[in-house]
Amino acid sequence: MRAYVTLALLPLALVAAADIHDFSGNWTLDRQQSNLSGLPAAPGDLLTISQEESTVKCTESGVSWRFRTDGEESKSQVGDSVMSATSKWEGGALLISTLVSGPHNYVVEDRWELSRNAAVLTITRTIRRGAAATEATLTYTNQERLDALRGTPPGVPAAPAVIIVQAGTRIPLSLVNTLDTKHSAAGDRVYLETAFPVTQNGHIIIPKGSYVVGTVTEVKRGGKMKGRSELYVRFDSLTLPNGVTRQFRSRLDSADGNDVDRREGAIRGERDRAGEARTVGEAAGAGATVGAIAGSVAGHAGMGAGIGVIGGAAAGLIAVLATHGPDVVLPKGTTLEMVLDRELRYEPGELAMRQ
Repeated sequence: MRAYVTLALLPLALVAAADIHDFSGNWTLDRQQSNLSGLPAAPGDLLTISQEESTVKCTESGVSWRFRTDGEESKSQVGDSVMSATSKWEGGALLISTLVSGPHNYVVEDRWELSRNAAVLTITRTIRRGAAATEATLTYTNQERLDALRGTPPGVPAAPAVIIVQAGTRIPLSLVNTLDTKHSAAGDRVYLETAFPVTQNGHIIIPKGSYVVGTVTEVKRGGKMKGRSELYVRFDSLTLPNGVTRQFRSRLDSADGNDVDRREGAIRGERDRAGEARTVGEAAGAGATVGAIAGSVAGHAGMGAGIGVIGGAAAGLIAVLATHGPDVVLPKGTTLEMVLDRELRYEPGELAMRQ
């Protein structure tokens, strides 16, 4: 995990759970009420906090960490960064200062505060890098606490739970437009549709025919002597048929039998090994013949002809190096597989639940 991601996962030090000092529960990020522009990376939609005596466990986007609340400094290892946090109470607010050390060094200052009804958690965050500072505000709500405040009568069904498509889910896609390394360029849009529905508990969550938009991030055309062609693709968003859209940055996992670099999201073309050897030999031979003729016409026998042969062979080889190897070609209808880089969360009302 990159260090920037840890900004959304900073630990908080809590005292024993009691009244306004109790942050435990499931907290959902209210993006409309939040100001996230000061964060290098957006936080996840759900923050889960549980505590037992002086130990607190936090989970966000599938990543969990623990820390102590008995006055000792808290240290956490997240990815390739170490976070050293100290905290203190200022009235009903918890102030946390965290030093992040690793590939990127910076300080995060947080102020955690619950609303009067303890159902809304507001985090005011300042990120300091040297003399520069940026600020952000994260606002979370706790549905369980809201339901308790409303006094839902016994026997009344609880509100349907949020539906989550987990990070790492593979979704098969069908290409709507043709892609190839000859005509595509970095920045070109890629249009796809889901080729098979994603289901949970017997219900269709993401129907077949949902829309996916991606981006060509890089194109490399291979030469006869400099490797294979490569086409880099990134997936950016998924839109359900009813218009509900989620943004992400997901990667390519497979492409209809093509050679795929899963870490880079690159599709590689075939090597033309036989063609390379044949073309080099033919071009060099043809070049030598032309060179010999040129030397004879110039009236140079012996050494002159030899020079003509060498010059003609070099010209033939240059022509080979200037040509392109086999291009990557993905026709319309090619099946690709996308792997989600983050969880997709849907309210029941956003989905047309189908059997």
